Amino acid sequence: MNANKLNTMLNDLNQLKDELTLKANLGVAQAQDELKKLEPIYEELKAKTEKIADVAGDTASELKAAAELGIDAESSEDVETALELAGEQLKNAYEKVKHILS
Repeated sequence: MNANKLNTMLNDLNQLKDELTLKANLGVAQAQDELKKLEPIYEELKAKTEKIADVAGDTASELKAAAELGIDAESSEDVETALELAGEQLKNAYEKVKHILS
């Protein structure tokens, strides 16, 4: 066996391992930062959704709750659409974080 060839192979593998370890650590840190940014958005959406769900079925109460929550809506369908859109945007942001980690 050629010792130089084996040493070169091991050096190349070590360099690749170190590079991937660094990228993985940076990816994890980036994902953690993104998750921290998304947490308050999730909590706000959760609170809004729960408040609307508490009055679901009573259109007047839904619209009043929506207005109090800063949701511009003229019908209960508008309220639902606004919450679904916000949920979809948050889901897309979480998918980006998932992609960072994969």
